Amino acid sequence: MDSGVRAMVEAVGEARRQLRENALPKTRDGGRDKVPQAEEAALLGALAALVEAAGELADGLVDRVTTLDSRTVYHKAGKRLREQATYLRADQLKVTAHTGPSA
Repeated sequence: MDSGVRAMVEAVGEARRQLRENALPKTRDGGRDKVPQAEEAALLGALAALVEAAGELADGLVDRVTTLDSRTVYHKAGKRLREQATYLRADQLKVTAHTGPSA
């Protein structure tokens, strides 16, 4: 595997590992307090940023893959991820309007 590709795969894997080990257990802990209203928008913003980064990665690979089918798949993936990030940003604004800006 090309060292650049290996670095990308490892970075995505590390982000996934971090989410699973650090963030997800906190969502599953039923004994934890509710998310403070003022912090709800910050979580949506963090999700939007993560999805945006995934979209940027997919977009960046469009010109690096060799087959037309792969280019089409990466292009569509980047477009879909950017679209979802846009929805998350809009939802973040809605939550901010109801809860106020996060500190």
